[in-house]
Amino acid sequence: MSKQQYKLGSKPHRRELRERLQTLGFSEDRICAAVAEALQRTCQMRPRQAWRLACEMALDEAAARYNALMDDARSRMRGSRVWDYEQWPQRGVRPTVNVLRSLAAVYGTTWVSLVDLEDLQHMPDEERELYHRRTSTDGDVPPDAPQRAAALPAQAQPPAPAQGSSLISVGGRAPVHSPATEERQLPSPASEAETPAGQGTTELIARSAEKALGLARFLAITNVDDASLEQLESELLSVSRACLHASPYPLFLQLATLHEHIAELLHGHQRPAQTRTLHALVAKCSSLMAWVCDDLGDASAACDYAWAAWRCAGHAEHGDAQRWVCVVRSRLAFSSGDFVESAQLADVDTEHSGPDGIESHLLLRRARAWARAGQDCQAREELRTWQRVKARQADVGGGGGIIQLQEAQQQYFVGAALLDIEDVEPALQELHLALDLFEKTPAHRRSYVEHSLSRIDAAKALLTLGAADKAEEVIDPVFGLRPERRVQAILSSLDEFRTLADRRPQSRPRIVREWRERIEEFSCRSITRTLSPCA
Repeated sequence: MSKQQYKLGSKPHRRELRERLQTLGFSEDRICAAVAEALQRTCQMRPRQAWRLACEMALDEAAARYNALMDDARSRMRGSRVWDYEQWPQRGVRPTVNVLRSLAAVYGTTWVSLVDLEDLQHMPDEERELYHRRTSTDGDVPPDAPQRAAALPAQAQPPAPAQGSSLISVGGRAPVHSPATEERQLPSPASEAETPAGQGTTELIARSAEKALGLARFLAITNVDDASLEQLESELLSVSRACLHASPYPLFLQLATLHEHIAELLHGHQRPAQTRTLHALVAKCSSLMAWVCDDLGDASAACDYAWAAWRCAGHAEHGDAQRWVCVVRSRLAFSSGDFVESAQLADVDTEHSGPDGIESHLLLRRARAWARAGQDCQAREELRTWQRVKARQADVGGGGGIIQLQEAQQQYFVGAALLDIEDVEPALQELHLALDLFEKTPAHRRSYVEHSLSRIDAAKALLTLGAADKAEEVIDPVFGLRPERRVQAILSSLDEFRTLADRRPQSRPRIVREWRERIEEFSCRSITRTLSPCA
């Protein structure tokens, strides 16, 4: 087979590259670097993937060698995570500098060679500064560059630590110091018969002081750094924003992976402040999982996740996380028909409360819940409070996703609350305003759930006012939702619309019959029916 027939980057292509490099006089220890460079240049591969393939390692093999090098049972690298690191920043997960150093040791290069311009554009400032300091040393390869890992056997033991220290890197996190290992490296004290008088006491003092230093180092070094915590927070916010426009089931899988990763971090060693931050992150992740399970129609799992989120937020004593959880618990209570409980759960006051989208969300959920509970005066009071908060609230622009309501979503809640207390015409005005705002919102930031609910509630108002033809026109786009986006809240609202249509004497029988058939077909093909074991 000629070289033109080889697919660029394939194993035969790489084999041919090696043969050509050997012919050109490249030594064995330089061939991997040359192949990696060629793969990046000719195949447009990212550097981490190029180096792995240059070393002829599959994803699982690279992960196995990483684990053999790190030798830490608490955090194991997986082939899928290696792939995630290779895809960043377009997708996947950002590798920290510690991860890059460990991968570089596996591939036999330096960590800066695993970074390209696209990585640098998305790196935190402190890591970018480390990169520039590293590349400013004399020569292309700094003197402390590791030897190629191709010679590392599959079950290799970790390299021997330097005298007086033991550093165990934990899967891309900051290394953990083991004072127990350090103690084993200290010389054992000589017996009194073999040493001059007083020397045993001196060694005892020195050894005790070294133990104290070892303990101090252990307490100072953790298995998670601030950059990792910031990245996890950013990933949770990203999922929360995606909940506005993405289907719930893939989001649940993504959240399950994040939840597992945070749980692994909690099994390690952190400072108290970092532990509290991890508890807050678990609370936020669990609350998002509860939200998504509610969309999928699994009320039992949603309640379990919400309870776990509440416990973790309490352990963290984190006001922002507690308000996330209160929003979700209020939503679940409303979905189950416990409207008083929903209003009470949304009545939260934490030291971190402020005029932001979360405060508006809680106020509007209280207004909607009191309206459904028949407490009209209380609902109106909550709406007046919301108006005051809105006047001093900055435009959050959906920064918190489903937790911080955008203006269009807020207008929907106002219209829905007014409709529940039977202020039909004002409700219809607010719902029309919400629909206008939704249409002006870019599709990737628009909440398809509240957008659909606004249409359904506007159709309810029109039907109540006797405008069945207009109701049919405004509700029609809802039936075009893809099955994977037909979430429980939309199905419940459609059931209410069908019940209302059956009760309205002025509704034309043909239209009511068509609505009934369309709603039944819509529900049968929804994601909630697909995932239900009884479906």
